[in-house]
Amino acid sequence: MVSMDSCRLLLRRAFGQAGYTLIETLVVMTILVVVIGALADGFTSASKTQTDQTARADDQESARQALDRLRKDIHCASAAQSGANAQGGYTLNLTVNPGYCVAVTAGSGAGVLNSDGVQWCTVPIGTSGTRFGLYRTIVHACDAADAVFQVDYVTQGNVWTMACGANSSHLQAVVIDLPVNRDIATRPGRTYELTDRISLRNDTASTGATYCQNT
Repeated sequence: MVSMDSCRLLLRRAFGQAGYTLIETLVVMTILVVVIGALADGFTSASKTQTDQTARADDQESARQALDRLRKDIHCASAAQSGANAQGGYTLNLTVNPGYCVAVTAGSGAGVLNSDGVQWCTVPIGTSGTRFGLYRTIVHACDAADAVFQVDYVTQGNVWTMACGANSSHLQAVVIDLPVNRDIATRPGRTYELTDRISLRNDTASTGATYCQNT
């Protein structure tokens, strides 16, 4: 003889009404929470990585474009001079004859000894001492307020030094060292550094620049 409880059990199974116990439900919910949490962490990490890579790529592209512009200005110059500025960075003065190069616009008083030319400068951003902005201008004073911004997260203020050619003409050159890293404190190995030695093509070929004559 079939008992009443057995009949109820058979009916529940027949009509698909069997349910989970409370313990089973809690176990399933716990597993779902763990899985969803892991997926969320992975998505957040991937999003941060993508944002970081995009920012680094933008910084590197800005540095390359700035170096290309520096090459044009320095190649066109007939004299160069560098020194510390009032903002806490360094300024590069380039004397440029307005008629020499079509691609370079020179401003009055921006060159060496207030001659016509172009100025580049670095200006500290914040107080870390490892973050500078790079600017370009054709006016007399190069600063963050009036000059055209070029690159951020430059890790040193003095990115250019003067040099002289080894040949008999002693033509002046500018040595560029442009390191960029937006997280220099925790990830110094990610520094993107551009270097170059750029000659002043309009320096006096017969005698060389005054800087090189005295070197």
